Amino acid sequence: MIYEMTIEKNLLTEPISHTIRIEDNSTFEQLYQDILQVLQEEAPKNHSFQIMRSNGKKQSGISIQPQPAPDQVSEDPFVYNEDSENTSLFDERFYENGTPLKDYFKKPGDAATYISVQDIPDEYTVTFSKTLTPAEAILAELNQLIERSPERGESYDILKGQLDELTQLLNPSSRKSKKPASPKQPQIYSFKITLENVGVPVWRKVQVNSSSTFLELHKIIQILFDWQDDHLHEFRIQKSNGIRQKNVVIESDEEASSPFDSIFFDDEQTYLSETEERLHDHFLVEKDQARYTYDFGDDWQHKIVLEKILEPAEGTTYPICTAAKNDAPYEDSRYEVMTGDLSLLNSDAKGIVSSVNTVLEMRLHNKKTARNKNIKVWRGRFPE
Repeated sequence: MIYEMTIEKNLLTEPISHTIRIEDNSTFEQLYQDILQVLQEEAPKNHSFQIMRSNGKKQSGISIQPQPAPDQVSEDPFVYNEDSENTSLFDERFYENGTPLKDYFKKPGDAATYISVQDIPDEYTVTFSKTLTPAEAILAELNQLIERSPERGESYDILKGQLDELTQLLNPSSRKSKKPASPKQPQIYSFKITLENVGVPVWRKVQVNSSSTFLELHKIIQILFDWQDDHLHEFRIQKSNGIRQKNVVIESDEEASSPFDSIFFDDEQTYLSETEERLHDHFLVEKDQARYTYDFGDDWQHKIVLEKILEPAEGTTYPICTAAKNDAPYEDSRYEVMTGDLSLLNSDAKGIVSSVNTVLEMRLHNKKTARNKNIKVWRGRFPE
């Protein structure tokens, strides 16, 4: 069988994404060679793979490295010497040439971080997308080559049609019915998000596209409550499809790849990526709930409730804030909130909604202005 894998790097300008198809019994050394080829790079001074997710579960402390030459000592920047004992953040280290991909890439979504070191480290995310038969892999390669072709015309249409027919013959379930079903209409989720344990009611109501990712919801909440995204965060699903949940955690990829997570990792939890999970994957019916925690020091707890499922309104751009109550606290102000030195009362609900929507428009709807991270919501008062 053939593994189809993606290698990605998120950049502020334009993300890098490539597809690699490789036999499932290949080693990490062969994957490394394929990565060099698609990235069109020379061999780096050093490199390694760190397993992020295997068999659908979050992993940490597993490093796969190149085999050092017999006369060389492998340099590991994470190793230090204490009381004559070597200690490493990586609990397990293996060599590329003896480690098959299928030892760790077992389910679609399993992933590793590829670290390439020239003058400075460069990181890419390698994700196992799906398994293909050899024939399907060949067709996928041909389709990819055709799509890259700058020429478009009758020959292109004929060849593309023949490849589509071959794909359907290999996978009958992919055949289109004579009367294709109409595409599912997008839905709008109306959420009430309440900031808890701050002494007075503080909440925002917002309408969001149901296909948004949890990463996008994170960015929206940051704007709704004027947070500055200076701290870690996570989502915990509390009710999905009307059923109570307690073991589903949706977190950022940065936190998921931390080598320190093995200290706190709970095997009973299911850890998912906020870049992959979408709202409609977990919010299925009205009253479904989740909890968003921001800044594990100040512990700002946000209760998210799906109040209504709506049809998109013509001429409306989403997300949009529809109601609000009182101000949100400043960053790192838990002490002031506890002592009552910071008043959050604000009767100008319309002003809060207007200023929030202004920032949503500038940061999320207008790509040029979205790069300006210094825009803040004015809430009718200034810090002393």
